[in-house]
Amino acid sequence: MDRSFHFRRRLAAQLLGVALAGIGAVAAQGCGSDVEPGGQGGQGGQGGQGGQGGSGGAGLGPGGGGSGIFETVTECFAWPEQGSGGAGGGGGSGGAGGAGGAGGSMVPPCPPKEEALTHVTPDNPLGYCSSVVNTDGVFQDGQCCYEVTYETCGAVGRPFLVEGRARAATRASGRSNWMESALPAPDLAGLSPDERAQLAVAWTHDGLLEHASIASFGRFALELLAVGAPADLVARAHEAALDEVRHARLAFALASAYAGEPVGPGAFPFAGGAVDVSADLAEIAARAVREGCVGETLASLLAAEQAARATDPAVREALLAIAEDEARHAELAWRAVAWALRSGDTSVARAVRAAFVEAFAAGVTLEVRAGGAGALEAHGRPEAAVLRSSLERALDEVVRPAAMALFDGLTAPAGKGREHAERG
Repeated sequence: MDRSFHFRRRLAAQLLGVALAGIGAVAAQGCGSDVEPGGQGGQGGQGGQGGQGGSGGAGLGPGGGGSGIFETVTECFAWPEQGSGGAGGGGGSGGAGGAGGAGGSMVPPCPPKEEALTHVTPDNPLGYCSSVVNTDGVFQDGQCCYEVTYETCGAVGRPFLVEGRARAATRASGRSNWMESALPAPDLAGLSPDERAQLAVAWTHDGLLEHASIASFGRFALELLAVGAPADLVARAHEAALDEVRHARLAFALASAYAGEPVGPGAFPFAGGAVDVSADLAEIAARAVREGCVGETLASLLAAEQAARATDPAVREALLAIAEDEARHAELAWRAVAWALRSGDTSVARAVRAAFVEAFAAGVTLEVRAGGAGALEAHGRPEAAVLRSSLERALDEVVRPAAMALFDGLTAPAGKGREHAERG
């Protein structure tokens, strides 16, 4: 059942309208004549059968996208964990057994591989979208070690990227000042300890992503100022950052409820305590494509799919709010890119096209912790296959048509661009 169809159709119409309005203005200025139909040069097709045509760039039309990149590593964690203690020793003759490992050297067995990920913190937790533990734990040098395969993710949502890699804070226990107090608590009845642990990890992961989006929108607002963007775009960027504060608080409130303790973000890891602000319009527009036109659009539709399947009232309320806000953020990105295309030279158009081509070539990857059927889906965590299918539809039915309309207008005569805009 396609549960997010109506939301997806509404957003598709909304973003297509923004793209068509933008191209009408570009075409009316005569900018289309400077943009080569093949993207990066040559006679490359614009999509569909054009694909990799000649020596030109890859097309924007329908085509097979790739999946994530798989990486297999050995993950270890200290065992027994602090506070859990070892197995009690035999004690003295006739005496009581040792307490919590003090009485002997026996060590409890490593957790089963199904539970290993609840103890592991990968080096780049926000860069992985799925993970599989391949082996049982092996105890060595006071640690339990497992072979784990991770799938790296593309951007879903608006990450804070530094040299192409997402940065985010780490989890901080006991931090209650990042919890949305107005959100009702989720119903924990019927959840097993393992399900609660999975939900706590998943919502913490989302909270850290939303927290990073605050930094991303902060930088975006500064960069809009640096290239002389109109006031409405700057204002919307600041409003979006405030939305992300609320999203982070919603996610951490849910994570805290499932974890049974306050959970929040640590300090954000800005490189050297500084933020690199670009004044290059082409670079800014290309990043807006990756982080906003693609990332925020998919994030909105992903939240809508999760909300459509969630039955817990608190979870559903949070996801519906996030979906609507992310849809506005996606619209902001498309408006910003359209303005950049109107304002910049051919280097901006080439950078924007290349960013879309790269995104479509990467295909669908998940930047959300998947769950399963039953209780996990009821609390906003459907199975990975459900989420992937939803994102594939979003990419093909929402992002791709708007991108193709944008560049169809750039390469069309002025009259055609105005005709498209009027019809839209």
